[in-house]
Amino acid sequence: MALGGVPFYLDKLRNSQTITENIDRIFFADEKIHQEFLDVYAGLYASKERYVDIVKVLGSQFYGMTQKEISTAIDIKTGGTLTKLLENLIESGIIRTYPRYGKERVETVYQLIDFFSLFYLRFIQGKQAKKGIWNSIHGTLTFYTWAGDTFELLCVEHLPQIQDTLRIASINRNYCWSGKSPDGKGAQIDLLLESKADRTDYLCEMKFTGGKYAITKNDEEDFLNKIEAFAASKMHNKTHSIQLVMITTMGVARGEHASIVNQSVVLDNLFSDRRTQIL
Repeated sequence: MALGGVPFYLDKLRNSQTITENIDRIFFADEKIHQEFLDVYAGLYASKERYVDIVKVLGSQFYGMTQKEISTAIDIKTGGTLTKLLENLIESGIIRTYPRYGKERVETVYQLIDFFSLFYLRFIQGKQAKKGIWNSIHGTLTFYTWAGDTFELLCVEHLPQIQDTLRIASINRNYCWSGKSPDGKGAQIDLLLESKADRTDYLCEMKFTGGKYAITKNDEEDFLNKIEAFAASKMHNKTHSIQLVMITTMGVARGEHASIVNQSVVLDNLFSDRRTQIL
């Protein structure tokens, strides 16, 4: 989630240090990290400035932006040059597009998915190198906000493994949806998997925790609101069932509110052949 699987940085890990110490040494103790961020884009493109502008503005909006929003933010016209810049970033695996439903028109959203760039822009950009910074951040609300966002992205980057774990025959589309429940409450679903073969819509909730995730009464009410909102929307095929899937680091803790969950996927499932845990 911090190194992004980049061999150059993975090679710098030392077995004698903790993960916290390694990240602090690699990212926070050396001023060279600022140049390394720029070098990523200099190595990919002949003219890096506009690409860096796009990456920086997308880094400020974790869930992404439309082309029009990017255009306004970096003062460049839509279409033409901007479209080509975005296409190059997609081809390089730096950003991705995904459809966002819920408004009058389907929106194409551009999202920064390069883990190293996301980590750099959130924690390092504009700061001087200083040893011990990550140790002071680790475990704080700032850390868990980043970890929660980045874990969602990690899940999205492993859709084939999630599909395999849930034994979904085929996925017709995956998308983000926002809308309102029949009583007018807003609802945001960051990952929906639609399977016509299974006649099922999988509503995925992704949560990062240090241990098993304990579903509270408030969580249960929030999940029910999302299910009701989606069930009443035009996006839901009325012949499909809806399953709530929890994707967590360590699984879902048993409790009085856990029965709302249909299936659970854990971190190990994203990196192994282990199958689903049916609650």
